[in-house]
Amino acid sequence: MEQPGCDEAQWVLAAKRGSEEGWRHLVAAHEDWLMRLAWRLTGRRGVAEELVQETFVEAVDGIRRLRDNGAFRAWIRTILMRAVQRYWRRKRTKLSSLPPDLPDTRPPAQTASLLELQDAIDRAIANLSPLYREALALAMETDLTSAEAGKLLGCSAEAYRVRVHKARKILREALKDYL
Repeated sequence: MEQPGCDEAQWVLAAKRGSEEGWRHLVAAHEDWLMRLAWRLTGRRGVAEELVQETFVEAVDGIRRLRDNGAFRAWIRTILMRAVQRYWRRKRTKLSSLPPDLPDTRPPAQTASLLELQDAIDRAIANLSPLYREALALAMETDLTSAEAGKLLGCSAEAYRVRVHKARKILREALKDYL
């Protein structure tokens, strides 16, 4: 039951006290944008779903350590970013023994369907290095300033902007046959 005038900090406080209603509200308020961000960072919907679930499990375990109840969005985004980074480290470890993929050299159809275009975009994003993919995903899915995004990624605001610029340049090149 939705309480009138209840802001997010109050829902966080309720969740800290063990309220299922508080958690339901926080999950409902953040699940969609976390899913979009995780999907952009991984390129795989199933993986994104697992990472968002992992994020909320970690949040439940650690909510009492959140000092500023009004900073839940930034806090949970940081948890998701760490989960994504762990995912890519595991994936790199598994793939290090496999031969590299051969590039797809098929010429694109004159008029690509929207599904083909989306597949091409997903592949292009998945092929970005983690540095560029993370920066691009933050630029696309959050309202962070360059300084905030840089801090989250462990770099300066300028380095963040350069990463976003290079990611977009790489994507334009990868998708030139579709544009």
